[in-house]
Amino acid sequence: MSAHPRPGAGAASSVDGRAGVVVGIDIGGTKTAAALVRPDGRLAHRVEAPTPASQGAEAILDTVAALAAETARRAGGVPAAYGVGSAGGFDEHGTVVHSTDHLAGWSGTDVAGGLRARLGAPVAVVNDVHAAALGEQWAGAPDGFLFVAVGTGIGGAVVSDGRLLRGASGMAGSVGHVRIPSSRRRICSCGGVDHVEAFASGPGIELTYAEFSARSLGLREIGRLARGGDVVAAQVIRLAAEELGESLAASVVAVDPGTVLIGGGVSGLGELFVGPLAERLRASLRPPFSAVQVTVAHAGPDAALVGAGRLALAASRSAEVHDVAPSRAE
Repeated sequence: MSAHPRPGAGAASSVDGRAGVVVGIDIGGTKTAAALVRPDGRLAHRVEAPTPASQGAEAILDTVAALAAETARRAGGVPAAYGVGSAGGFDEHGTVVHSTDHLAGWSGTDVAGGLRARLGAPVAVVNDVHAAALGEQWAGAPDGFLFVAVGTGIGGAVVSDGRLLRGASGMAGSVGHVRIPSSRRRICSCGGVDHVEAFASGPGIELTYAEFSARSLGLREIGRLARGGDVVAAQVIRLAAEELGESLAASVVAVDPGTVLIGGGVSGLGELFVGPLAERLRASLRPPFSAVQVTVAHAGPDAALVGAGRLALAASRSAEVHDVAPSRAE
């Protein structure tokens, strides 16, 4: 794998800045995906590969660049810009300011700069859950919403008046890292104690089910049992949903989003999870906040790819403005 692969080298460019076609990239702890994102938000030429998470930042960036180059090759040209959603918090320049051990050596990495050097085009970077929220916005979400991604962990993002709130650390909306009243002393992925992520995420639900039943099952099987009338499975899912719902009340009061969108793998439990979550959230609020709408997100598992593409479109337009702007000497 070349250290600095360049997409479309030697090929006639049918994908250019005038066409507004860009590549979205989603860097996860397990896998990385890239796809061409069309101006209407549709994806094409999607490719993915395992993330070399334990091999350090340069190996991760090399993998990302190779996937982006493959997408561009399949599309037959050089995209105008690249957008990236990745685990971690990023400053406005695309440098990692906060990360966990899921991606070794990620903290302090200039992701935008490293990919610009490899790809030769503008690169914009945000947190992966923030990217997913942008994808939801493109899929028709309202101008104000709180997006909650419930999967292996729990992340969040706030869109207010049509704008994504990044926050001082690039991690605004990190609703999973709120401590809940509990004496169970579960350790969160961030190292904190009794954060709601440790109880309401997929692994948290699986752990609670094992404690209640003395059986270790995956989330999908727990959901299947609950739908079939298993009382313990249904109780475990309801407990997790209620704990998350109650913990979200402070965020709803703080940002008054109007709508809470539940995404991530756990949202696949549907009404088993979203129903009790909404019920407890509204019960924890007073008017006007108790009128908040709670629904399953719409953009699906590729929301971060779509949102990264939206970010890239903005970056390409900004680059075009700078390209045509007259210099001060003129």
